Amino acid sequence: MDYYNIYEKKMKKLIEFKKYLISKNIDAYIIPKYDLFFSEELMESDERLKFISNFSGSAGWGVITASHKLKSAIISDGRYQEQLKKEVSQKEFVILDGGLNKIIEFLNSYKQIKIIGVDTKLITINQFKFLESELKIKNKKFMLSTKNLVDEIWKNKPSTPQHKIVDVATKYVGENFVSKIKRLYKIILNHSSEALITFKPDAISWLLNIRGNQLKYTPVVRCFALIHKSKKIFLFFENDLPQLSKLDHSEIILTNMNKFQSILKMFAGESFLIDYNSTPMFVLSALKKNKIKYKHASCPISSLKVIKNSIEQKNFKEVHKVDGLAFLKFWSWFEQLDENNMFDEEYLAKKLFEYRSVNKLFKSNSFPTISAFGKNGSVIHYRYSKGKSKKIKSNNLYLIDSGGQYLNGTTDVTRVLIHGQPTNDMKTKYTIVLKGHLSLSNLLFPQGTLGKEIDSIARAALWQNKMDYAHGTGHGVGFYSNVHEGPVSISKTNSYELKPGMVISNEPGYYGSKFGIRIENLELIQKVGNFLSFETLTLIPYEKKLIDKSLLSKTEINQINKYHKLVNEKIRPLINRRDGDLVNFLNSKTSIL
Repeated sequence: MDYYNIYEKKMKKLIEFKKYLISKNIDAYIIPKYDLFFSEELMESDERLKFISNFSGSAGWGVITASHKLKSAIISDGRYQEQLKKEVSQKEFVILDGGLNKIIEFLNSYKQIKIIGVDTKLITINQFKFLESELKIKNKKFMLSTKNLVDEIWKNKPSTPQHKIVDVATKYVGENFVSKIKRLYKIILNHSSEALITFKPDAISWLLNIRGNQLKYTPVVRCFALIHKSKKIFLFFENDLPQLSKLDHSEIILTNMNKFQSILKMFAGESFLIDYNSTPMFVLSALKKNKIKYKHASCPISSLKVIKNSIEQKNFKEVHKVDGLAFLKFWSWFEQLDENNMFDEEYLAKKLFEYRSVNKLFKSNSFPTISAFGKNGSVIHYRYSKGKSKKIKSNNLYLIDSGGQYLNGTTDVTRVLIHGQPTNDMKTKYTIVLKGHLSLSNLLFPQGTLGKEIDSIARAALWQNKMDYAHGTGHGVGFYSNVHEGPVSISKTNSYELKPGMVISNEPGYYGSKFGIRIENLELIQKVGNFLSFETLTLIPYEKKLIDKSLLSKTEINQINKYHKLVNEKIRPLINRRDGDLVNFLNSKTSIL
């Protein structure tokens, strides 16, 4: 029986795409898990890799082979390996752990693959240059296009949500956009350039004090910008132009991206700054075509916005009080559940959302809540299936990683709870992870320290017990913006300098066969003389039932008690006086260890 007839029903989309590649004389096609802005969160209309493969993770690449004799490949990092095994057909796909290097290895392993297709809107300049240089060695060539081939076969493709721009008041962000733009112009001129092109919606949203509504969890305005020294700012949108609120400034011009080429003609002969790591490949050819000089520079807006000003810091502290109260109410409700009438993972995630959403400044979750019971907690970025999520039972661990987008800040916290009693093994593993978490939060480190230089601090306690985790220790957090904010992080490879005013997560973990553990707080980096330290923003107790005190030093015990005292002092004034039960619950969770 013909191959296509055998698999037509099971893998209809994939097979149809393979046929289409053959018709275009393309041997393989690269599908990044990206949109035009290389976002972590995508609109449904940009979920091309998910459409073809069923992989729903936030990072990865697909390489689709045209020949039915060759498996295709899905490449992602260690966070998603277990998820990939569950979501992707291993009859059709090879699952690989890595990045661009694995794409090269995979493509080079097949001599018959000569022509490789790629959408130049969805690959950065540096990504493309790296792939091209390595694949050229094996005489493989790229077929470049701004037309995406997945879209050509995607019937009933989801529509793009209507875009609306809103302003964020200065009382929340602490600096008006005119002041921010002045600071940026100085940087552009210092680079001996006339303009900056940036494809970072979070950077643009920060610069202009605006936010958007197209993404469910990330309130950024999805556009790219040309910021010129003439004080003209062009915002380019993929589809229809957005509705405006108060944003009405003569220097800010909203237009469609199909006008990009014609606008570039105005600046022939000038020099532009572009970030090769975040600018799509098609921009390079557009600049060359219009005789515009260009040079690489990391997006200067990102380095400005990652440092939170005093007002943003104050608001971050305030928002963590109300977020802590919301979580405390959820936790109290959770512990009161009848063990014979427990709910599932989906219901619990919605319940926490309800507690957060009563706050008038709350806008949305900051990412899809990871609500994971038992062995599901071992999947680092676990997602429950609607209508099929696991029911909570007593005497096993429940991991919940969640956060909120508020007008006055962004939150992200992970706690491990238990309904009933833990085993000794649960307590041991939890306490070891907690030791790593405490070590980092208590760290004093010199100015100039890089993220990669302190990653091992959180891992040391785990390494001593032959444990580790396949993700970074911490990520930057934006202000009412991206919950994962670059360029700062605490990881094995990050070379960005840690500076006062940055907000970053602290989240070591353990992922075994029966349960998962991750403990996450947000930290504000502050200056202490010539050194730096962390001030913990998150105000939610650790689960004392899971702590094995015998594994802790006196210093660690004192650190926990000090933190719990702080949580009590900050949260208790927010509790309604008539809610004595909640006060008692808070007191019990923050009592001396």
